[in-house]
Amino acid sequence: MIDRLVGLICALIGAGAIWHAQTLHVPFAADPVGPRMFPTITGGVLILGGFILMLRPGPVTMEFGTWPRALAVLVASLIYPLLLLPIGFIAATSLLCFVAALAFHARPLPAAASAVATAIVFFVLLDKVLDLPLPRGPLGI
Repeated sequence: MIDRLVGLICALIGAGAIWHAQTLHVPFAADPVGPRMFPTITGGVLILGGFILMLRPGPVTMEFGTWPRALAVLVASLIYPLLLLPIGFIAATSLLCFVAALAFHARPLPAAASAVATAIVFFVLLDKVLDLPLPRGPLGI
């Protein structure tokens, strides 16, 4: 039952994000993508995920994990914004993804490879496609 409730909450938050994105004022001569795109995409993903949770047959089992694993992800998430400017988006996001993957029992080498790939994909998506400037870090990447 709780999974259905979480799905409903996710869908409602997604609908709220899309609604709020449409209320953003965009100047006429602004970038065609504009500031509405990211919250609209995020809201769409939240709605899709929420409906999948609500409509999935049978109970959804979620593993929260042990406290040290949850604490590791929490600490990494709190340190992440502090590292963005000094070391840049790709390095900071890679570290966050690496810690999160290790917390969920990934092997170190595949965790490192997927963390770097995830950071690069998000960098290209946000910085290049959506034209949202991200911190480059000391190497300028």
